[in-house]
Amino acid sequence: MKVLFSVAAMLLFCVALQAQPATAPTSKSKLEIVGGETYDWGKTKPPTDGHLEATIKMKNAGTGPMKLIEVKPGCGCTKTDPDKFEVDPNDVSTMGVKLNISPAQSGNITKSITVRWMDLAAFNAREAFHKNGTAVPADMDTTEKTTFLFLKADIVRALSMTPSIYFSFQGLEVGQTSNTTVTIHNNSDQDVTLSDWATDNGLVVNQHDKVTIKAGGKLDVVGTVVPTQKGQYSALMSCKTTHPEHAKLEIRAYGFVKESASPVFQQPK
Repeated sequence: MKVLFSVAAMLLFCVALQAQPATAPTSKSKLEIVGGETYDWGKTKPPTDGHLEATIKMKNAGTGPMKLIEVKPGCGCTKTDPDKFEVDPNDVSTMGVKLNISPAQSGNITKSITVRWMDLAAFNAREAFHKNGTAVPADMDTTEKTTFLFLKADIVRALSMTPSIYFSFQGLEVGQTSNTTVTIHNNSDQDVTLSDWATDNGLVVNQHDKVTIKAGGKLDVVGTVVPTQKGQYSALMSCKTTHPEHAKLEIRAYGFVKESASPVFQQPK
């Protein structure tokens, strides 16, 4: 009887083991962006060379070697390749990044860089499987991980434009007058004088003489155009300023011209 009881107990124990769910493989490496996953320059003046630079350190905070598979910048930022793609535990991989700033860009800017990584041993095992069919150990975590690095800056320009950095003409028609407004803001602590206004391609603005924008003040510049032909329209307005950061200010104009609904202004086919 005791023998039968022991056999039954062993069978129940084996069944219980088989019923337990298999433990999911865990990653031994762990990517950690030193200083956090957001690099913020804060409020800063526009860079003279067109971009902001930073050095990013990527640490392996795990217990096993890590493989950096890809570091992909988003639109508006560039990066240099990391100095190493295989990172031991507690070691770091360093790369330089640049946040590109356009000539008229201002305000808050956020861009991202995508980093794909995984355990180095799992990466090698996966490569071996693809090349010669070598089986990958069942307890090995072969999933790729993704980490996002965010680059932020608040570009503060002495002169900025709203609602856009260019004249945006809507609903242009041949022979019909169209107006749009760009407001120039003086964000500096000094008065700024604008002069020597110039335009091209039929663009006319409401400013002609010297005009001073008080510190913290603004100026509305109204652009007017009467298109003479259909298709894409572009023009340029420029003026000089007394602010050292903006010796010359340029505002471009864009729009699409349609054939006029009025027969008076329709072009011959």
